[in-house]
Amino acid sequence: MSLSVNWLSPLKQCFAKIITFLIRIWTKTLRIEISEGDLALLKQYHKTPKICALWHNRLFVASELFKRHFQGTKMYGLISPSRDGAWLTEIYKNMGICAVRGSTKRGGKAALLEMTGLLNEGHTIAITPDGPRGPKYNVKPGIAALAKETNTPIILGGIKIHSAWRFRSWDQFYLPKPFSSITVKLRIIYPETYAAQTCEELLTHIQNILYRINSKTQKQCCFV
Repeated sequence: MSLSVNWLSPLKQCFAKIITFLIRIWTKTLRIEISEGDLALLKQYHKTPKICALWHNRLFVASELFKRHFQGTKMYGLISPSRDGAWLTEIYKNMGICAVRGSTKRGGKAALLEMTGLLNEGHTIAITPDGPRGPKYNVKPGIAALAKETNTPIILGGIKIHSAWRFRSWDQFYLPKPFSSITVKLRIIYPETYAAQTCEELLTHIQNILYRINSKTQKQCCFV
C-alpha cells in the first residue's frame, strides 16, 4: 500500500504564506545568542553534509536559526505525512527549507532512503528525533540508522528560551514571547566517535547530549 501524504489546497497555501509572514515578523524580534565557538563550528561544517537535531518543542526557533546561520545550505526537514505536517511543509517551503515526508510509523523506510540519498549528494538533514508525536524527549531510532548508513556528523542543538508560552500539546511546545532572549548551544558527534557504537548506544549518546544542552526556561511559562 502506498503512503498517503497530505498536501494543502491552493487556498490553504495562501493562508500558509500569511502565517509564514507573521512567523518571520515574530522571529525577527528574538535575541538569539550563540557562542563564537559554536559559530565557528557552523562555519566549518557549512558546506558539509550533516544531520542537525533538536527537540520538537523548540521547533519554532528553527526557521530563524536557518535564516541567520544556514544560508547557502540546502536543508531538508523530516516532516510527517499528516495534515499537520502538510501545513509545516508549506510554511517551511516558504522559508527555503525543503521537506522529506515520513515518520517512524508512516513511510519511515522510504523517508530513510530519501534522506540517505540527500546526504550522499551533500545536503543537510534536519530532524526532531522525538517527533512527530512523541513521547517527548524520547529519541527514535531513525537518526542513528541514518547516521550509521551515511557516516555523517551529527550536530545537536540546545535551545534555551528565556521567556515563553507553552502549549498543552504532547511536547508542551515552546512559543517564545516577542523580544525574548534565546541561548543556543551546539554539540557535534563525529562519525569516528560513533563508528564502533551500536545504533542503541548511539541513540543513548544523542539523547544524553540533548538532555544536557537543553535546559528549562528561566521564567515560569504560561500554558495556553
